[in-house]
Amino acid sequence: MDTLKDVLLVFTVVLLVYVLYQRLLQVLGKKERSRRYAAVSETMEWEGRSLKMHIEAEQPMVLQVTVRTPAGDEVIRLEERSLEVGKHDVVIDCNALGQGRYYVSLQTTAQDYSRYFEIEA
Repeated sequence: MDTLKDVLLVFTVVLLVYVLYQRLLQVLGKKERSRRYAAVSETMEWEGRSLKMHIEAEQPMVLQVTVRTPAGDEVIRLEERSLEVGKHDVVIDCNALGQGRYYVSLQTTAQDYSRYFEIEA
C-alpha cells in the first residue's frame, strides 16, 4: 500500500513539473511575439501646433500615421515610413486642423494603435 502511494506521489510531482514547464515555454514564447509590436509612449507633446509622439521598435517595421475626425473622416495622412530598431519620434503638423477632437492612428503590419487629442482655440 505504501508503495502505491509513493508511486502516485512521484507520478503527480512529475506531471506537475511537466505542466509548469509547458506553461513556462508558452510565457517565454509570448515575449518573442511581443517584439512585433512597437511600444508607444503614453505622453503626447505639443511643440507649437505640432504633435509629437515617441515610439520604440524592437524590429524593423513599416509605419503609417493617419489623423481622423470622430466621424471617421481622414484629415491627415503622413507618408508611410520604415522604422529601424530603436526609438523614433512621430511629428504631426496640426496647423490645418480646426478646434475639436481628433484621433491619431499608428498602423504597422501587426498592430493598430489609436489615441485621441484635442485642439482648443
